[in-house]
Amino acid sequence: MNSAVHSPGGIALSGFLVSSLAALLLSRASTKTSIGMDRSTGVQKFHVRPTSRLGGVAIVLGVFAGVLITQDHQALALALCAVPVFAGGLVEDMTHRVGPTARLVLALVSASASYTWLGIGVHHTDVWPVDQLLTLPLAGYFITMLVVAGFTNGVNIIDGFHGLAAGTATIMMTSFLVMALQAGDAFMVQLCGLSIACVLGFLCLNWPRGRIFLGDAGAYLLGFWVVEVGLLLVIRNPDISPMAPVVVGIFPLIETLFSMYRRKFVRNHPVNHPDALHLHTLVYRRLVSSPARHRTQEQKNRANSRVAWYFWLPAGAFGALAVLFQTNTPVLLVLMMAYLSSYLWLYRRLVHLQAPSWMRLR
Repeated sequence: MNSAVHSPGGIALSGFLVSSLAALLLSRASTKTSIGMDRSTGVQKFHVRPTSRLGGVAIVLGVFAGVLITQDHQALALALCAVPVFAGGLVEDMTHRVGPTARLVLALVSASASYTWLGIGVHHTDVWPVDQLLTLPLAGYFITMLVVAGFTNGVNIIDGFHGLAAGTATIMMTSFLVMALQAGDAFMVQLCGLSIACVLGFLCLNWPRGRIFLGDAGAYLLGFWVVEVGLLLVIRNPDISPMAPVVVGIFPLIETLFSMYRRKFVRNHPVNHPDALHLHTLVYRRLVSSPARHRTQEQKNRANSRVAWYFWLPAGAFGALAVLFQTNTPVLLVLMMAYLSSYLWLYRRLVHLQAPSWMRLR
């Protein structure tokens, strides 16, 4: 990496300081000007007061600050590839006039840029039928577009409660960091460390009190960034199974696929039609907060922040298992099925008002 004279810790600290300071200033600026404020009404709104949606700006400023310090061309190129998907989300945060289709197109633009410019894509999976498909012309490109767009949208879907999306992304990046350390990949160590630090700078104000939100810009940025880093990690370190990053990021992937199935085949709605039937929403309503009880704004805010724990803990467990079995594709596939089974079991229990008593935090 071109930034050998810079320590990973120093670069990460720079990103953290820029991100946290920017989050603080943006939170205050939005409150005074009402620019980029999130409404507290809607089927997917569970906060108690209007809040700034500009947290993604803080993260991107931290990332670019760290990347410019490293003076690494590949890291800078990846950051520039993220600009279209980030910009689409930012305009939505500011105007509420950019639809999901337009944001999906911009996610594909960013994915195409990283694929053609940097070669970041799905080149093999260690799963025979998929690898056979990848031998066809342009198959790698289209599968990459599907994976990147799906995961990017998945992180946006799980962004509904304080710390949920950002904390989950931090856990994922930490798993990638450990894999990079074990592989001796200094570039990925530095990139993952910077990414974690920038998100933590935002999290200082986002969790537990929710003083600023990711917004669509931040959620789409994190989704794109995490999936690109996971793909790049496997490309640079062939000993790591391509399924290891999939296990690390299994929650947003499952949430995306199941949401599409539920909307299209169960409720007969368009797949991009918003609803309040995600697993994290059911966790809030069935396990954390009771609609029948009167709660103060402060109590509602605390209940909001507790939802993240239900997903951080399994994310950490599956991230650790992915690190442990990072070279063993069959075991990783079993882990994916185990997560899917657990997800469906809990979802069914919550839908049928049979929440496990040991999971309640009311």
